[in-house]
Amino acid sequence: MESEKQIEQREEEQTTETTAGKRDETDAKSWTQSLVDSLPSKGNTAIMPVERDSEVYNMRHPKRGKAVIFNHMKFENGQSTRNGTETDEQKLKNCLLSLGFEVIVHRDLKRLEIMDVIYELRKEDHSESDCLMIVVLSHGEKNKIYCSDSDYKPEMLWDAFTADVCPTLAGKPKIFWIQACRGDQLDAGTKLRSRTQTDSLPQKDSMNYVVPNRADFLIVYSTVEGYYSWRNTIEGSWFVQSLTKVISNYKNKKDLLSMMTIVCREVALNFESNVPNNSSFDQKKQIPMINSTLIRDIYL
Repeated sequence: MESEKQIEQREEEQTTETTAGKRDETDAKSWTQSLVDSLPSKGNTAIMPVERDSEVYNMRHPKRGKAVIFNHMKFENGQSTRNGTETDEQKLKNCLLSLGFEVIVHRDLKRLEIMDVIYELRKEDHSESDCLMIVVLSHGEKNKIYCSDSDYKPEMLWDAFTADVCPTLAGKPKIFWIQACRGDQLDAGTKLRSRTQTDSLPQKDSMNYVVPNRADFLIVYSTVEGYYSWRNTIEGSWFVQSLTKVISNYKNKKDLLSMMTIVCREVALNFESNVPNNSSFDQKKQIPMINSTLIRDIYL
């Protein structure tokens, strides 16, 4: 009769054999996963850029940080030329320069070229920088952004900058603005009676601390998933028009997340499509979408 220890050993061997025989793998592996695979499985350590219980991010480093703009105007895959995107680019460049960013513009890059830029940006030492900013201006669909020769998933932009993969940005804001369609649905809007709502946030206190790898991200899409994002061929996109206007007006008064809420309001209430020769596209609305894992306020 087998002892309890022998039974446990036999079951362990069977489990190992079964697992080895199947060799299950995921169907799709992120290109950035290779960066994570090479790192230790236990938690990593990075320099603390701000005290644990600070209500604001440390924006007093020697440098503001890099702001990288990927502007896609022309495409090889039959997508229409994005007239007006040059206006968006210039407005954004002026806005980001006024905030102290080192602005780098890339135009009409191919997918592999974008991957190279992201990879090199990840490898840089951001120790002396407050934050990182990445902006994309392009066509898009659900879970897809188009580039010059093909397309890519939006996560490709930010997966390379999680705290475990890019430790010199750990505990610092990583900001992404995406001007692109996310589907082909149209928003006709609904008439409402006015109503307001406010929320308050709890606070804590302590010393050394661990942050989740995906903390400190602010990702703002020009529209919600599944819907069109509108662009005027002369004035530029509704989103970028509102974004640059709001930052210009409030950069010395409000934190960035609060400003993004104002941007949402600007786009939602002050814009409506004007396509009188096509009733299906006329008088439509748009609302940006904010995805945030910020744990403090950002004052630029």
